[in-house]
Amino acid sequence: MIRRLPKHVPSLELMLNDLSNPSPEALAKALGVTRSTVYRWLKQGEAPRPVMLALFWITRWGVSDIHCAAHNDAAHHAQLAAMYRSRVEALEAKLERMGRIGDFGAANDPAQEVLRQPPKLPVVAVPGEDHQSENTTGQPPLLHRRLHRKTARSNRGN
Repeated sequence: MIRRLPKHVPSLELMLNDLSNPSPEALAKALGVTRSTVYRWLKQGEAPRPVMLALFWITRWGVSDIHCAAHNDAAHHAQLAAMYRSRVEALEAKLERMGRIGDFGAANDPAQEVLRQPPKLPVVAVPGEDHQSENTTGQPPLLHRRLHRKTARSNRGN
């Protein structure tokens, strides 16, 4: 925003003419200074930069600058909104197309009306092992043995 300060402003006399030549009393009250300060500025034909900037923003040039910036900002944001809208439409079309290709289900599928049962894994018996004493997880024996080996390997590394 600091870059939006004007580098050059019209002269004090020109700005006061644009503001319909307000009285020194009205200027003093609006700017929060004494009348003698305003008379001194008028006599010198210049005022401190903050005063010149304050006056600039209420002249037709400052108001025009503000309106121009507001218009440009609005146009920029309208273009952003249109871009995001088209991107959302493209993604929705892609999602619809993917939905038409097939419904294969997913673990996080939001469709609650279709409750899927987990696939049943085959139970493979290993000769010479007592599967009932070792299997405390309720998993098929072969899976239980593999999990047990993985756990044992990972515990060795700790």
